[in-house]
Amino acid sequence: MFGWDRNNLRKIRAHRMKRDEAEQALLNDPIPIYEQHVEGELRFIYYGESNAGRLIGVVVTERGESLRVITPYDLDAGQRRDYHARRAQGE
Repeated sequence: MFGWDRNNLRKIRAHRMKRDEAEQALLNDPIPIYEQHVEGELRFIYYGESNAGRLIGVVVTERGESLRVITPYDLDAGQRRDYHARRAQGE
C-alpha cells in the first residue's frame, strides 16, 4: 500500500518521525487539506494523528498501486488548531 525508498525515509528521519507514525496518520481517518501540483505530479496534503496522538501533516502522491509519502511533519500551533476545529465540526 505504501511506497518507501531511501529518499522519503531520509525525509522522515529529518523530521524525527518513524515510518509507522506517518502510515498511522494516513490510516487513522486523516483530514484532506488541499491538493497541489509539483513538477507535473498531483500531491495531497492530509492532517492526521498517530496511534500515540502525535498530530502530523503528510504530503503524499499516488505512484502506480502505492501511496508514496513525500514528507511528513509535525503540525504547528495554527495547524493543530485547524485540525481540532475540523474534528469538532465532524471532519
